[in-house]
Amino acid sequence: MLRQLIYLTLCMAMIISSCQSEPHIDTFDSISWKNDTNGCQGGRLNQIGTIMEEQQQLLGWSESKITAYLGEPDYLEIFVRSQKFLIYYLEPTQECGQDGKLDPLRLYIRMDALGDSKELSLKNK
Repeated sequence: MLRQLIYLTLCMAMIISSCQSEPHIDTFDSISWKNDTNGCQGGRLNQIGTIMEEQQQLLGWSESKITAYLGEPDYLEIFVRSQKFLIYYLEPTQECGQDGKLDPLRLYIRMDALGDSKELSLKNK
C-alpha cells in the first residue's frame, strides 16, 4: 500500500511539473492586439515596443501558444524545410480603407519545422 502511495505521488508530481503556464508578457494588451486585425486601428503599432523588448519570452513558444496569445496571423508565409512565418500587420493595410498602406510595417515570427518560434523581426516588404 505504501509503495502504491509513493508511486502515485511521484506520478502526480511529474504531471504537475510538466504543465506549462499560459503565455504572458507584462504590460502587453493581448485583447486589443487581437482586435486590431490588419493593423487597421493602429493599436498594434503602439504595442510593438513591448513585444520587441520581451521577444526572448516569445522564443520557443509553439504556434498554438502564439496564436492563442496574439490571435491568428494576418498572413501566413510557407518557407523552405517546413518553416513558416506568422505575419502580423502593424500599420493599416489597404484592406482597412483609403488610409491603408501598400507596404505596411509587419511583425514576422519565424516558426521552425517543429512548430516553435525561433525569430522575431520587423519588416516593410
